[in-house]
Amino acid sequence: DQPLGSAVRVTVGGRIDSRDPGPLPLDGVLEAVADDPDGGRCVSIRVGGLSVFVTSRRMQYRLLSSYTRLGVAVDTVDLVVVKIGYLEPELFDAAGDWLLALTPGGVDQDLVRLPYQNVIRPMFPLDRDFTADLAVVTG
Repeated sequence: DQPLGSAVRVTVGGRIDSRDPGPLPLDGVLEAVADDPDGGRCVSIRVGGLSVFVTSRRMQYRLLSSYTRLGVAVDTVDLVVVKIGYLEPELFDAAGDWLLALTPGGVDQDLVRLPYQNVIRPMFPLDRDFTADLAVVTG
């Protein structure tokens, strides 16, 4: 346990998905420590102008109370980046606007980038340069 305001180095990420770059070192200043029912022990680490939340258990930052535990009111900051594939109701209501970034990882939503192995090709939307013979089946 380090006191708030102390310099810290932790290793983050790379435990769910085995792709590069794997776990990375994160150097910063310890801003806050809290226990969360979903995330376990959670910390906020200041890295430059960012507050980076690190959890002991995998969780989605979907509830405003999880931000509040670490001293952040989402309506007072310029930008919140959340690694989930959609905005949960509380976050959606709090957002002035939102943007979905398709990034690689354990829950990659860029369908064309996924390494399919048992798909009969061509298949839309994975393949675009083909013509399909359409059959209508009626019962």
